[in-house]
Amino acid sequence: MKVAVVGASGLAGNAVVEYLAERSVDFRPLVGSTGNSWRLMSQGYEPRVVNVLDRGQVRRGLAGCTHVVNCLRSSDRVMLDGLANLLAVAREQRVERFVHLSSVAVYGDPPPPEAVDESAPARPARGSYGAIKLKQDHMVQAAARRGLSAIVLCPPNITGPGSYFLLQLLDTLIRRRLPLVDDGNRVCSTVDARNFAHACHCALTAGTGKGERLFVTDAEPTTWRDIVDAVGKAGRLSCAHPAISEDSLERLAASATAGQRLSVVRAIKHMASSDVRQALRGDPLLARIDMAIRATVAALGSRTEETLRRSIEGPLRVQAARPVGGEFDVRLASQQLRNVRHSSEQAAQAIGYASVVTFEQSMHAFATWLRAVRGMDRNDWDLRQELFGYEGGPPDPASMAIGSCPTKLE
Repeated sequence: MKVAVVGASGLAGNAVVEYLAERSVDFRPLVGSTGNSWRLMSQGYEPRVVNVLDRGQVRRGLAGCTHVVNCLRSSDRVMLDGLANLLAVAREQRVERFVHLSSVAVYGDPPPPEAVDESAPARPARGSYGAIKLKQDHMVQAAARRGLSAIVLCPPNITGPGSYFLLQLLDTLIRRRLPLVDDGNRVCSTVDARNFAHACHCALTAGTGKGERLFVTDAEPTTWRDIVDAVGKAGRLSCAHPAISEDSLERLAASATAGQRLSVVRAIKHMASSDVRQALRGDPLLARIDMAIRATVAALGSRTEETLRRSIEGPLRVQAARPVGGEFDVRLASQQLRNVRHSSEQAAQAIGYASVVTFEQSMHAFATWLRAVRGMDRNDWDLRQELFGYEGGPPDPASMAIGSCPTKLE
């Protein structure tokens, strides 16, 4: 067996690589670029750069591999067109098993209560991440009907060292922007990265391979209070969390979603704004065009020029001071509205999956990793906190994730 791990520099892909290496399974890590591959290279692995939009490169990347684990996450085009190339080449090269990373988001956000198991209707919002993942699921299932042995794994939020979800949660807790519903007693479905990697390993050889979709979650039921307390302890935080009712959070979530819908007019105005034009002036031709337009508008007079500016960018705004703690992180907080524990019972039956890491072990590993990358075990940590404090702004969660170099913290 030789396994091509596509998207090996991400959280899930890196966990799969490490898990396979521990079991002496031959593998080939494939990445979109080496920029996010510092962890792979620091462990002695040599990732191969493959542009999945180029079918020729995909052929070379999968050549000699008998199995594929697809953990790729990128733009919509890469995720769809790239997956099409991966599936086509996998069939062409007679790959024995194709394991695809999907998401519980295919069931919508929030999902219906019946999404406890995989038989629930998949109805993500149009244009959402879940909608893209559902399209991918359909592509994998179509390839399975044409003879490619494939399995679709659906994890919820992935935890463990380097978890994007936990880092975002930590940042939100530091800024006191996470209100809790029902004192945090809502369900929060999670899966540790190693548990997910274990499921991938099981799926390489077990199951029917008919494109079945399987939930992969941790064995223990966890709540938002469990997660928040564990992350707070890892970050050495001690602060009360604001409360919010379910109705209030639903209204905030609906309002935030409505605010994201840009009209065509607003999009055009954005493209014509001074910030965008300034960025485009880096191109000599576009700079000359911009100068010609500016000269034409100036010739019409200052009053006309000011009217056009206001119609595009609106009146000058003065940013109001925000209270300590800022506003709520509605996108993260609204995840509490999901309140569904996705069962991995079918994964247990189909591929023999069972958690190998407990919630306590997962959070302990995250805390140990966090202390290391933030220097929390250094003798000068208390002094650094006194000088800079959390209010000075924690590191960007993205800069602390698996695919990023920890030196960005300093």
